[in-house]
Amino acid sequence: MTRPKGDPTLARQVLGMRRAGAQFDAIADRLKITPRAAKVLFEQALAAFDPAVSVALEADRLDRLHTAVWQQAVGGDLAAIDRVLRISERRDKVIAPTANNDHALRKAFDESAATCDQLRPGDVALVAAGRRIADQIDAAVAAGDGKALYLVPHMMTVLREMLATPAARAAAEAKVPVVESKGDEGRLARLRAVHTSRDTRSG
Repeated sequence: MTRPKGDPTLARQVLGMRRAGAQFDAIADRLKITPRAAKVLFEQALAAFDPAVSVALEADRLDRLHTAVWQQAVGGDLAAIDRVLRISERRDKVIAPTANNDHALRKAFDESAATCDQLRPGDVALVAAGRRIADQIDAAVAAGDGKALYLVPHMMTVLREMLATPAARAAAEAKVPVVESKGDEGRLARLRAVHTSRDTRSG
């Protein structure tokens, strides 16, 4: 029986399988859900990402590894001593004080959203998702957590949906007829025509 799409436990399972390299079709088959539901759950798990929790979990894993080889190290096992030193170095990096968060990506995203003529009132959820992802990337960068960089493709997806990348705008303009208008008004009319066409097809 398919569990609710909002199930956080199921979302974590999807995230774990995706991190292991599984495709959404395979994840869906394994968990008895649709590929679309698997993708939604994956995005839900990413949205719930908390860099502070990630740091705590990593430090705990390293502590357990340290404990596992400590007795061999103090007994003179050179290989174990080397492992203990490497684990200690890694742990120091993980728990090091975080740099100040300058919120650079969030500021840039907010500016893009504020100047994006293609957004409509119904796009508020899209903008909120982009802000959440931007906040998480900023926090992870400040924490020195490179793992959060896998969120960047999701940020790019949001920006493409907003037609806020050069490639997205060029593709949109190439798919609609030229409107007999001049300057910015003609360009805006063509971009709006793309959104209207897309909304009609999805409706």
